[in-house]
Amino acid sequence: MTTSATGPAATAVTAPTAPSASRTIPSAGHESDRDPRLEPQGLLRFFVLPGALIAANAAALLGVLTVIGLVTALAAATRTTTRLGDSADTAFRSTISRIRRTLLRDAPTSALLVLTILAIGFDGLFLASLPASSRVLVAGVLTPPTWAMIAWLSAYVRVAAESEEVDWLAVAREAMGLCASRPLRALLAPLAVAVLSPLWLLAPLTIACGFSLPPLLTATLWGPWAPPAPQDRRDPGTPARSRPS
Repeated sequence: MTTSATGPAATAVTAPTAPSASRTIPSAGHESDRDPRLEPQGLLRFFVLPGALIAANAAALLGVLTVIGLVTALAAATRTTTRLGDSADTAFRSTISRIRRTLLRDAPTSALLVLTILAIGFDGLFLASLPASSRVLVAGVLTPPTWAMIAWLSAYVRVAAESEEVDWLAVAREAMGLCASRPLRALLAPLAVAVLSPLWLLAPLTIACGFSLPPLLTATLWGPWAPPAPQDRRDPGTPARSRPS
């Protein structure tokens, strides 16, 4: 004959619940939901942001190697590096994902950037072949349109970093509006690109941070920007305006 235990005795032999069963799984991408015990401690905290910059740079390099993804990679790196506080542990994955989603949209601007780089190189060779008496005059004629083109390309990268569900024409128009509404920053953007050029041209720096740190710095120069709300979108003939976030 078998008997079943009842009352306090049965309660006493109840198996304790595992402590981990009530633990809430942190949501990816939300800094406030993470378990503090999983955060880097001590000196490791100082390596989080540099490691995220290197990871974003590695992802951007993969986009740059496609040539048509040059501007897309810069825009994706800009978006990632301006949000390192929230997504430092997913810098590589978020940059790659952004490149895949916007590669075709930004391909025309990437082609334009490549043509601009080639034109600058040909202009330099052409100026070197001119006599000194006419070199200054020709340089003065060629510099303003080149400067304006670089400023617009830099503004395009800044706008494209925040815009995904819009077409190329909308991004291009907003980039023109950004240049028009912030003329001083548009004037300084090509200078910043020239100053940061060693990070792009020197191989060790390029591999480490050449396509993550310069986008972050140029985005800081332009300042915050947010896409317009759907109800605020303009007619095609209306000048674009930038909006701070």
